[in-house]
Amino acid sequence: MTVDPQSPVRSVHSRELRLLSLNYEFPPIGGGGGSAHRHILKEFTRYPDLHVLLITTTTETEKIDETYPPNVLIHRLPQPKRDLLYWRRSEVLRYLLIHHAYLKQLLKVNSFDLCHVFFGFPSGWLAYWNRSQIPYLVSVRGSDVPGYNRRFSLDYLFLRPLFKRIYGSARRVVANSQGLKERFESQFPHLQADVIPNGVDLEQFKPGESKDAPDVHREMILVTAARLIPRKGIDILIQACARLAAVNCSFQCHIIGDGPEETPLRNLAASLEISDRVHFHGRMEKEQVAAFLCRCDIFVLPSYAEGMSNAALEAMACGLPLLLTDTGGSRELIRGNGAIVPQGDVDRLAETLRQWIHHPEAVREMGIRSREHAWNFSWADVAARYYDLYRQILDKMKRHELL
Repeated sequence: MTVDPQSPVRSVHSRELRLLSLNYEFPPIGGGGGSAHRHILKEFTRYPDLHVLLITTTTETEKIDETYPPNVLIHRLPQPKRDLLYWRRSEVLRYLLIHHAYLKQLLKVNSFDLCHVFFGFPSGWLAYWNRSQIPYLVSVRGSDVPGYNRRFSLDYLFLRPLFKRIYGSARRVVANSQGLKERFESQFPHLQADVIPNGVDLEQFKPGESKDAPDVHREMILVTAARLIPRKGIDILIQACARLAAVNCSFQCHIIGDGPEETPLRNLAASLEISDRVHFHGRMEKEQVAAFLCRCDIFVLPSYAEGMSNAALEAMACGLPLLLTDTGGSRELIRGNGAIVPQGDVDRLAETLRQWIHHPEAVREMGIRSREHAWNFSWADVAARYYDLYRQILDKMKRHELL
């Protein structure tokens, strides 16, 4: 089902679909998973037979209700947090207790056809607990799959049995890349996952009209956008930049994002004597990111683990070649528009960048291919695929009831 992003959707289904959705993070709380969910909900406003209620969180002290007219309602429950991007165990426990009580009361007076959960844990536990009242599907995003995030190695030991129950009881499990699907199925050999990729706003993120093609007479502008946490491998990028500087490559590197690793990363750049080449910009709003990317030449993300990087998709839509590590959905993003290097390999990262800096015409050609490939990742198509999946699940349930 391919959808025109500019036109309303006319469903062939006469029966309305009442969807409950759960996500423990939603902008400004959290990262790519919440942002993806918001884009999908906005696309759902064009489906007249679909009515959605999302239960999520807010850092405000009182419950907040939002609407995406005409058919999406959002209930944000208070969630005190010390950091918008980082969840402490005590905060996860508080989320579970508050949202469990809220759902118990909600389901006493409301009925839904299906529940769509973002993240197998903690959101997925709530759906699993209420599985007798409402069937559910789960969108896994990365850290909710054992082995994805090294920081959670100990947590995975305790959570694996619960994950198995949550995913085993779900009507479907959806990964956001083929790479994450393969990781999921290797961890749970008796289960299968579908793939519905992340998307990108092709109107907001697009090449700048006034951007000059890179050439050998000016500095190449490198950029990355990520949470500043160990998993993103920004230290690898900074080390690669030091190698480029040592061989007199002409470049500047810009880092968009904040997080607990910012001070250590700044110190690393200073110790390598490249603070004049590496610039930290902190967190930016999407409008700012879109404008900034259009002034850059190459996007780099040396991550150790990804599902499918929203930041890479946005850079691709802006016409930047991608230099990624071999993780998650990276291979699905490269179609003659960049390269993939091994995780943690400073030498390969630096050498690839060196070659690109000395061949600006190749950078320009890869950028053109990036924009072309980005058209395969519209949020309208992502939402359409989820809508079709909801209907498939309900149709299958109905057929079983008739047997």
